[in-house]
Amino acid sequence: MIRVLDSFTADKIAAGEVIERPVSAVKELVENSIDAGAAQIIVELRGGGKSYIRITDDGCGIAADEAETAFLRHATSKISSISDLDEISSLGFRGEALASIAAVSRLTMVSRTEDAAAGVKLVLHGGQVISCERAGANRGTTIIVEDLFYNTPARRKFMKSDAREASAVIELIQQYAICYAGVKFMMINNGQTVFTTRGDGDVLGAAGILYPDMHAQRLIPLESGIVRGYVSDPGTTRSNRKGQLFFVNGRLVNSAVIEKGLVEGYSGRIFSGHPLAILFIEQDPRDIDVNIHPGKREIRFLRQDEVCSSIADAVSTAVMSGRGIPDAFAVRTEPASGSAGPERAAAEAPAESGQTSIRDYLKDLERTPREPLSQPHAAYDISSVKEDMPSFESQAPAPFDFSELSFRGYVFDTYIIMQGADSLYIFDQHAAHERIFYEKFMEGYNNSSHIPQPVLTPFTINVSADVYLSGRQDLDGLRRIGFEVEDFGDRTFMVRGVPEYMTLEEAEGFARGWLEGADGSRSANDAVRDKLIMRSCKSAVKANDSLSELEINDLMRRLAGCANPFSCPHGRPTFIKVTSYDIERSFKRK
Repeated sequence: MIRVLDSFTADKIAAGEVIERPVSAVKELVENSIDAGAAQIIVELRGGGKSYIRITDDGCGIAADEAETAFLRHATSKISSISDLDEISSLGFRGEALASIAAVSRLTMVSRTEDAAAGVKLVLHGGQVISCERAGANRGTTIIVEDLFYNTPARRKFMKSDAREASAVIELIQQYAICYAGVKFMMINNGQTVFTTRGDGDVLGAAGILYPDMHAQRLIPLESGIVRGYVSDPGTTRSNRKGQLFFVNGRLVNSAVIEKGLVEGYSGRIFSGHPLAILFIEQDPRDIDVNIHPGKREIRFLRQDEVCSSIADAVSTAVMSGRGIPDAFAVRTEPASGSAGPERAAAEAPAESGQTSIRDYLKDLERTPREPLSQPHAAYDISSVKEDMPSFESQAPAPFDFSELSFRGYVFDTYIIMQGADSLYIFDQHAAHERIFYEKFMEGYNNSSHIPQPVLTPFTINVSADVYLSGRQDLDGLRRIGFEVEDFGDRTFMVRGVPEYMTLEEAEGFARGWLEGADGSRSANDAVRDKLIMRSCKSAVKANDSLSELEINDLMRRLAGCANPFSCPHGRPTFIKVTSYDIERSFKRK
């Protein structure tokens, strides 16, 4: 039997698609505040946001005669027709957020516009209007959400602990405080101020306070075409991607396209882990689709390859500069078990008057009784937001100039010491030689016609039935890189010619590995690259192989001519930097 659901049930289902947990509600409300032109936003939680959420802003406010309309489903001031969906520049546009939050909570809104003599106070329970009356209020809007999911217990039981829910909200506000560094944010949990930002537009200043382990002052600035922001040097990585913040037209997003561009920009210079990045992407609204996910965290680019390439080029220019050389004295990589979450970030932040460590208050949250809720009509004086955060200044990175280096020594028959204007540079002779050979081999491969080199005695490769079946579909891949190979029947392949850049033994192992791993989607270039990396490693001078000064000078000259002189093909640095300041500090001169 097919039936039409009643509005009460339908509203709860719709709300569940948009509001999954407290952080979902906070995200929607904070985005509304930003869209309203707020310069200052206060976020307060109690009970991890399950029992109490409060968002206060100084935006344009909502007119009294539109207050109830704002909480109807699909009521929005952002769009008026289907054509507007092609040029969305606001964070919100569907008109679902307020209705969805109100449907699963007890909600109070107090708001006043600039030209109104008084504000309006609206109370809703489960989406139903309880009262609507005039009220005294500052310009802007305060929304209080209490007892989230009180009328949908199935949803409520899936929420995490108060500490975990609070942590998710804090991380979200940290991210928005970086994206909108020109907005003052205050984050309060259980009556304690977690952090405040200056709202002075200084992205690195905000990042330095909110993410101390990001080492914001060492991030490399970049700006090119559609992308601007900051990235870490190749040696500063994390075990996860929490140090990567992507914003497209001011929208916080997850994006495989941006991630791919970021990784490609490092050109194989990452040995392990994930680089840090704060990237702002600007796109014509007509070239992105922001309407593909209820939470609006995912978007689709119309020209994905162009976006990826633009990001890769901008990142490559930044990390190939002098700023991209790993600092020997810096903390390089976060331990594999480390966390970049808000608990750790705040715990390492400098102590501020009236602020508390996130780690401390989340522990307190688990062991202390919940505080009684304050009256929902109480008002904040938003002008009290603190303004005592530090500021960083950055300059565009300059290309690294090898000609400024002079030879100063050679130690352990492995490491070459060169001196620049105010730094020492320590080169690993094996890594440097690997890079030289790899680029030489790759140039030969790229410039060759990939005509097979005939072998005197053809050899066969016998495989299992499953490998034979898949391998028959992937022979063209081997042929493209210089093999003469054919299906010989009875689970056997015959090889009559091999690439000129491989020995017979290398070719046999390569072909067998290729066929056994065939899945119809592998990249021939990637496979060749792996083989050439192995060959360059074997060909390069090893550690403890003593070089003369003449050989060292030749090595440095050839390395300087490489397209990427900064890392070996495995991603390890070819050289590191020790500044004069680092040395003076070690001797307690600084």
